[in-house]
Amino acid sequence: MTLNAIRNTLFLGNVWYHFDSLPSTNDLAAEWLSNPIVNHQNINHQSFERITTNEQQITKITEGVVLTTFNQTSGRGQMGNKWLAEPNQSVAFTTVLYPTFLDAREQFHLNKAIALAVYDFFKGIFNDHHTSLNDGLKVKWANDIYWVDEKIAGILIQNALSGSRLQHSIIGIGLNINQLDFPTDFNATSLKRILKEDFDLVELVEQLAKAIEQRYLQLKTGDFKKLHEEYLSKLYRFGIESAFQYTNGEPFRGTIVGVSNVGRLEVLTTEGVKNFDIKELKFVISH
Repeated sequence: MTLNAIRNTLFLGNVWYHFDSLPSTNDLAAEWLSNPIVNHQNINHQSFERITTNEQQITKITEGVVLTTFNQTSGRGQMGNKWLAEPNQSVAFTTVLYPTFLDAREQFHLNKAIALAVYDFFKGIFNDHHTSLNDGLKVKWANDIYWVDEKIAGILIQNALSGSRLQHSIIGIGLNINQLDFPTDFNATSLKRILKEDFDLVELVEQLAKAIEQRYLQLKTGDFKKLHEEYLSKLYRFGIESAFQYTNGEPFRGTIVGVSNVGRLEVLTTEGVKNFDIKELKFVISH
């Protein structure tokens, strides 16, 4: 483990732990949050802040701590899906945030902000090469990032509630960077596949942290309407009639017309507008 600090951010990544190998950056963050004193006896004091309440003194991990590895051996995606990555070819990135300003009913706004941050991250890279590449960049509901019809990044957000408010959020992001080979049944691509060059993973971590911080600060302003409009404008297959499957495998056609406040996908079908949770439908990808 090495201790670093990300440059050019206000708070996100001021404390950055990088591991040569790790089963899961999200799992480690969850472990640290559950018992920071026990799990962090030898960790730099900057990782914690002490908060005195009327009842007790609480030790908690400082907001914006970043954990990364380029060799994640047991990464997870939404609903327990595996995130497959070759050693030292991809980035596993986790940060801890305290969005206590959000009501539990507003938590999908955080998903939107993080998805747009990862979108911004890739857009910045594509802009350095050819802006036309951005035409293929989309946010796939709920919070994957696609280039054309292939996944280039996955996001896993684990929220904890305190009453009706968010208490903390573990933000996990997996980026496909220099990996070229993926299992045939894994619909994925990478920056190297698209741009035909290698990228410095450390530099990309710093760029991603900056993008997340900017979107998180935007979220804090409370302008949820603008955030929602941006999310829809980047949404994969939004307003386009497409092929889907129900969970039982039955095919149907529909058009994505929106996303509800709680994050359900709104699809116009021949039977009217239906709302779907994650895993209640599948996008049919044709190559």
